[in-house]
Amino acid sequence: MGHQSCEALVPVAVGIAIDAAVVSGSPARLVASLVGLTLLFTLLFTCYRWFSRLGDGAVIDESHLLRAELATRVLAPGAARRRRHGELLTIASSDADQAARSIIWLAGLCGAGAALAVSCAVLLSIDLVLGGVLIGTAVAVTFALNALSPLISRRVADQQETLAHASALATDLVAGLRVLHGLGAQEPAAARYRTASRAAEEAGVRAGSAKAVQQGATVLAATVVLAVSVGFAGLLALDGTITVGAFISAVGVAQFIAEPLTGVGLYLQIGAAAKASARRVRSALGEAPADPGPAVERPTGTVHPVDLTAGELVGIVAGPDDVERVTAALRLPAGATVHVEPHHPDLFAGSIGENLALGRAGAGPTASTDPTASIDAAIDAAGARDFVDAQPGGLDARVRDRGLSLSGGQRQRLVLARALHTGADVLVLVEPTTAVDSVTEEGVADGIRALRHHREGPVRTTVVVTSSPVLLARTDRVVLVEDGSPHVVGTHLELLEINDLYRERVLR
Repeated sequence: MGHQSCEALVPVAVGIAIDAAVVSGSPARLVASLVGLTLLFTLLFTCYRWFSRLGDGAVIDESHLLRAELATRVLAPGAARRRRHGELLTIASSDADQAARSIIWLAGLCGAGAALAVSCAVLLSIDLVLGGVLIGTAVAVTFALNALSPLISRRVADQQETLAHASALATDLVAGLRVLHGLGAQEPAAARYRTASRAAEEAGVRAGSAKAVQQGATVLAATVVLAVSVGFAGLLALDGTITVGAFISAVGVAQFIAEPLTGVGLYLQIGAAAKASARRVRSALGEAPADPGPAVERPTGTVHPVDLTAGELVGIVAGPDDVERVTAALRLPAGATVHVEPHHPDLFAGSIGENLALGRAGAGPTASTDPTASIDAAIDAAGARDFVDAQPGGLDARVRDRGLSLSGGQRQRLVLARALHTGADVLVLVEPTTAVDSVTEEGVADGIRALRHHREGPVRTTVVVTSSPVLLARTDRVVLVEDGSPHVVGTHLELLEINDLYRERVLR
């Protein structure tokens, strides 16, 4: 308010300086006028600096508090069941920031109001008729601009809703890429997102159009006020009713009125958007956490044996507590050598090639003569070719102890290549693709199938303990293991159609 009031007084100070110093030709009055202008601008800049510092700081603090409160509510038991994660993310980010800008909305309107009040007082002091006409014009313009605010608020709310829906859908699709690839549902999912994104785009265009209309009306109104002021003030100056300095002050003040009027339009837009976002934030904060229900204790019975047939690729879907017992309960083909690769294996200090060769001595008698069990074939099947070739030394590149110099996906692919390179008669893999992206996972699933189960090669058995629909879709059969219950056996697609527990574990 101080800054805007000082801004409104600048034309007045200039007009006084012209009448008191320039017209009279007094050097002392000129110096005094310059000192007064300096003090006015010093106060003007000081007020603006503190307005920016306090206002922006308050917006940042308030948006942080809103995000923290929303995060607490989102993490409460049952909160995520009502809204999808993408929608909650939108509310806790863009909506929280927009709602916090209500501080600027209120402060800006007060400043614009102060500027209009000072300007009107100055105009009335110059001439009552001139002041009355310009004040009436300014009031009419302000009410007209305010009439557009509900339209902007509705369109911004619609924009935020459709944007949240698109963001939520995008989050769900990214989180479920493995599921989509496993079901072959990429195209329907992409079409669904295109529809949601198009709706968000159209809502954004409608909101932008409403804002543009208001901004254009604001500029037009300010131009009308300026034209009226120049015309009235010019007539009064011509007939000697006001001095030259008063004429300059009147035109300058009237011209300055364009700034607070434009500010009113801008702050009304901010307020409309802030109210729309605040309603969404309030709705999220007002939701009571859902009752998570009574805790369910898992049975602790034994896992039934799983019979393996030589040459098949078997998928096993089991709970986290059953994995070790499942691998122990496998009934293997007679005389087969077995390699079990755990979910969290180790890499050792040395070269990539040395790590891949570990375990090779324990392979079956057919491994040494099978060209498909070479290091290169294993690297290709594990999807690690691009990573290995990118190393300066290739297979001779050094790896730190426990693979600390590699990313999670790189470690997992090298470990898988090492397991495939053993050429074991029976290979058991536990969640071998959890650290890779969906595209790489597709290649790995095909690579495992092609390397170990091609027609011309030796008879090998592969067991994949996983919940990945991409891997399970490549298996010959899937065994669903539930502690204490008989196993459910079928193909991936069959179990998706008939078994609720399987769908829950694989498509979650």
